Amino acid sequence: MEQINYEEIKTLENGSKLVGDLEFPKRKVWVKTYGCQMNYHDTERILSHLEPLNFSLTSRQEEADLLLFNTCAIRDLANQKFYSHLGNTKHQKKQKEVKVAAGGCIAQTESKELLKKYPQLDFAFGTDVVDNIGEMVYRAYAGDKKFAVTSWDRADNYSIQTKITHGSPQAFVNIIKGCDKFCSYCIVPFTRGREKSRSVAEIVNDVARLVQYQGIQEVTLLGQNVNSFGKKNGESLAQLIMELEKITGLEIIRYTTSHPYDISDELIEVHGKSKKLANHLHLPVQSGSNTVLQRMLRQYSIEHYLERLDALRKANPHIVLSTDIIAGFPNETQQEHEATLELLDKAQYDFIYSYNYSARKGTKASRMRDILTKEIRGRRLREIQAHQLKIQEKVRASMVGKTYRVLVEGKGTMKGEVKWKGRTNCFRIVHFRPETLDQDYLWHWVDLKITSATALSCQGEIIRDYGKRVTPIQ
Repeated sequence: MEQINYEEIKTLENGSKLVGDLEFPKRKVWVKTYGCQMNYHDTERILSHLEPLNFSLTSRQEEADLLLFNTCAIRDLANQKFYSHLGNTKHQKKQKEVKVAAGGCIAQTESKELLKKYPQLDFAFGTDVVDNIGEMVYRAYAGDKKFAVTSWDRADNYSIQTKITHGSPQAFVNIIKGCDKFCSYCIVPFTRGREKSRSVAEIVNDVARLVQYQGIQEVTLLGQNVNSFGKKNGESLAQLIMELEKITGLEIIRYTTSHPYDISDELIEVHGKSKKLANHLHLPVQSGSNTVLQRMLRQYSIEHYLERLDALRKANPHIVLSTDIIAGFPNETQQEHEATLELLDKAQYDFIYSYNYSARKGTKASRMRDILTKEIRGRRLREIQAHQLKIQEKVRASMVGKTYRVLVEGKGTMKGEVKWKGRTNCFRIVHFRPETLDQDYLWHWVDLKITSATALSCQGEIIRDYGKRVTPIQ
């Protein structure tokens, strides 16, 4: 399957695109994305490759000519939603000419099974071939049926240019793919492969281009284990951040997801001296019990983890911390569960993402004999969440009376009242009333004074509106 040369695509008088000897009239694509930021980043790339083939994005599934699912294999709930949604596409396929495709992590490991189980599925593709979506769509419209692509012949180095199709000043920038950790519960090394980093120079040029030509002001650096960036190239995440710091017009740098084992002293130091690195770090701990961490193959102890938190807070007293927690890992004892509650007290997280353990086929944990029931896991998850909400309420109470600069991301209706919302440098969402009902604050930078805060929301009042901008606020 040869790659499409997008520069050779011709536009015909009727508005169609001529790709090779195949005509592509104007069509619409509907995309459903599940899971992490990496998947949403991949969706952006997919859309950028489909645009030259005359596809435009639609939010209405019923009017689409191409239905595309970008899947996640990490959480069981996301899996079940995908299977259900894919199953329902058979009704749409009976009503009109429509192509159906599945990509992402589930398709990477289950492509043949998906094609066999769902007759309406035209093709499936894996995580490593999202940049070849044009070739696969061409193949589908050329008449090929029921095929899967999960790998592509390419150089071993990882080089990729960020592609975005939205109009916001925020962008995800992928800097490393894959993971070498092989935690016992995690499917990522099997769906995303081993670690491969881009070079610092390539990423800096990439981000500078986004800032200069597309007005990007906030970037989130992405990786399954972003802290491992550059290790095989003799570079580091700390080095990258300080190079990005030099880009005029770039306001905020974020990164996710981190592994506690790879939080280096050098990176902690950067959290203290960088002016553009966000005052927030998401550092997944997964459990507060050392014995559970050992079964998870996490490679660190709770003592080491807490020492890293202390060092981060000393380097940057304004930093806000969050984490992931898995409730009910196989054979977790009551004592191990209580150790997680104790960790919450010690860590004082601003928020957590918490989930019941669910087995992923092919992982070591899925082969463990387990005595826990669904009811026990559910109860422990609720205890963790209730415990954290009490902590969260106290942590966020300290925000009241302080002023934060936020980038306004949208608006909604709360209890019948229109309110806008923005995200602080430390990743907290603040809602505020507009000064006038017709005022449009989208993508404005504003100063907000916090008037009230609960465990789940913050309210503020607008102090100053800087408007949209390309140049930095002084």
